[in-house]
Amino acid sequence: MRNWFTLKRSGLAVVSLVFALLLFLTAKTVAYNGSSNRINLLTETYTHTLENVPIDIKYNSDEYFISGYSYEAEVYLASTNRVKLDSEINPDTRQFKVVADLTKLTEGTTKVSLDVRDLPSDVTAEVRPATMTVTLGKRVTKNFPVEAVVNEERVMPGYVYESASLDVSDVAVTSDENTIGQIARVIASLPDETSLSKDQVKESVTLQAVSEQGTILPAIITPAKAELTVNLRKLTKTVPLVVELTGQLDSSLSHINYELGFSEVIISGSQEALDETDRVLVTIDISDIKKDTRKTLTLSAEGVKVTPEVIDVKLKVTKK
Repeated sequence: MRNWFTLKRSGLAVVSLVFALLLFLTAKTVAYNGSSNRINLLTETYTHTLENVPIDIKYNSDEYFISGYSYEAEVYLASTNRVKLDSEINPDTRQFKVVADLTKLTEGTTKVSLDVRDLPSDVTAEVRPATMTVTLGKRVTKNFPVEAVVNEERVMPGYVYESASLDVSDVAVTSDENTIGQIARVIASLPDETSLSKDQVKESVTLQAVSEQGTILPAIITPAKAELTVNLRKLTKTVPLVVELTGQLDSSLSHINYELGFSEVIISGSQEALDETDRVLVTIDISDIKKDTRKTLTLSAEGVKVTPEVIDVKLKVTKK
């Protein structure tokens, strides 16, 4: 009997040992996985691409004028610190800047590297493109008269260009020596989206230095803007009104007399339409007229605008 109890106890001990071993291995596996997850979280890398990052160009602006360069670059940021990365993404809290250092360069066209400076630790950056081309020239300033330029093809039908004026007559133009020599004139012109469809168009416009061929040249113009006033004349013509009675005269009437509020109107439109229009027809339907009546009629003619647009007509009947 004692041997049976001994064997039973031994069996239980073995089972307990195996169960404890399984629990131990399970706990180690969970602990390992948890540790692995924490490591992965700690080493996760966050990235972000910034577009249109301004380039800080360092050069002697008193001696040189620069042209032919890019104003902005793309920057690829990476960090394991999400907070620091977000701070660099936000332009209001950003510390880094993209710099092109031209301080050791002389006149001519050169390719220079774009460097990222003042980047916080734990954040890396890559500039795209890594270089830019820039031209340095001797800085020169010269005065030029300003000309108003109006593209008459943009004048809407019904108007004709008459004149243009500016509130600025002369400007100072700064550029490099070579470009100053290419400037033929400084112009003030309206943007393409501006509609020339009223008697006077007035707008503040950006001045441009152009070559003999009309190419816009790089330059600093002072003042940079001018108020351009374009005067247009509306194409008009005075024509008579011609009355036409339509419909069947009522059997109780012998005739109907009419009296117009006015006898002439002004028409406006393209020159071709004006040339083709020599009168405006006033059509009066008398079918339902049996007594003295007043009517208000709309005036119109093909291809032109009629002013005024309505007319009052008095109809006086004569009975048989």
